[in-house]
Amino acid sequence: MSWPNHFYTKKKGSSKIQPSANAKLETVAVRFPKHKVIRTILKAINFPLAMPSANISSSVSPVCAQDVFDEFKKKIKFIVDGGQSKIGIESTVIDLTDAPKILRPGIIAPSKVEKILNLKIKKNHNKSIIKSPGMLKRHYSPGLPIKINQKKTDKKSAFIYLGNKFKNKKNFFSLSNNSNLTEAASNLYKTFRLIKKRKFKKIQIAKIPLKGSGVVINDRIKRAASKK
Repeated sequence: MSWPNHFYTKKKGSSKIQPSANAKLETVAVRFPKHKVIRTILKAINFPLAMPSANISSSVSPVCAQDVFDEFKKKIKFIVDGGQSKIGIESTVIDLTDAPKILRPGIIAPSKVEKILNLKIKKNHNKSIIKSPGMLKRHYSPGLPIKINQKKTDKKSAFIYLGNKFKNKKNFFSLSNNSNLTEAASNLYKTFRLIKKRKFKKIQIAKIPLKGSGVVINDRIKRAASKK
């Protein structure tokens, strides 16, 4: 299973695209998946394929087929198992309805997008207009109360951090033993699900550096911690 590299949004206008594929928005997203299983399927069909995220809206995204089954049980007929997600976190969302803007940060950094488009990417200052489902204030939530930028544990909650300082302590969960932010991003949702399975009632998260893949992590945990 693999997240698409990125996807762009364009104005719907008089499009003949099925309205349900637009999530009731005035834009439609086009994904560019890298996974060989999905590319094989796309080559075998002669029509556009709607590909929503395989999770219930606002909840934690799946990173493997078992996660999808845990989420939906018998509500879906079958699951195509392409293995564990290599990236483990959602794609970069770029708005192309006007001057290019990043609506949701992903592993593909703005600098790479700028190089491909040969354009300067603007910051999305108007966050009140929802052009993509991933922009909701509350999203990616494991269904547990979350506190971010925590300096110490309350000794009851699951504590997420970087490094190996608290190795082998049952309520501490490291996203990366060597503090690698890209690895940490790929382990975030897997850790959320593990914590929930172990019946913790709350989650505390240590401060994550706001650089590189840390930008993506901070975006996701901020939305996961939102009460709205």
